Amino acid sequence: MKVHDNPSYQGPRPDLLRPLLAPERVLDVGCNNGAVARALKQRHPNVRVWGLEINAEALEQALPCLEKGWCVDLDRLDDLQAALGDLRFDHVIAGDVLEHTVKFQEITGILYMHLDPGGRIIVSVPNYGHWHTLWVFLTRKWPRNERGIFDKTHRTVIMWRNLPEFLRDCPGGELRLVKRNFRFFETKRFWKVNMLITYALFPLLLIPYVNDFVTMGYVFSIRKPASP
Repeated sequence: MKVHDNPSYQGPRPDLLRPLLAPERVLDVGCNNGAVARALKQRHPNVRVWGLEINAEALEQALPCLEKGWCVDLDRLDDLQAALGDLRFDHVIAGDVLEHTVKFQEITGILYMHLDPGGRIIVSVPNYGHWHTLWVFLTRKWPRNERGIFDKTHRTVIMWRNLPEFLRDCPGGELRLVKRNFRFFETKRFWKVNMLITYALFPLLLIPYVNDFVTMGYVFSIRKPASP
């Protein structure tokens, strides 16, 4: 897994926080500088948050709002297991981080193992099925960007029908789509124009399969069954 200190990955991510149901013990995977943890504590003052982060400098900034944080390369599974020990969580957040790993299924399985019964993992990933990928093939040059779908540090390609692969090591896990993040252009430039065009195409966003072409990323949950 590569170190990532891009400001695009340091926001509070309300799309990941909204699905949390009365959180008490939360693990923030790829916690970066703690923006998500701080936003979570503003919404739920009594919540306790732990964090995993590969960037030691970013983790240092996050520590004041964490119960504990670990500097870990997620692809080093033994280190991940050792860090989490016997901790259990009612929610795990993994926002735009698992696509930066190779062993995303094994990592998801370990996170699932540390969920309480009835707990959920909230994941966001980019969608390589966005229409811009077709444009890339036409130009015959693969982008190596600092952010977005074509972030040069991505190590796993994910599209709509790849989402069930996250369940491989999650016995009994239930996957549910929480949200599609729509954007017509794969860029943050001309943001208002970008979103104006996106919402002008709103009728198309309701059509299955077609809406995948303007989906920049998916937010989905994996729920662990409650104890009988």
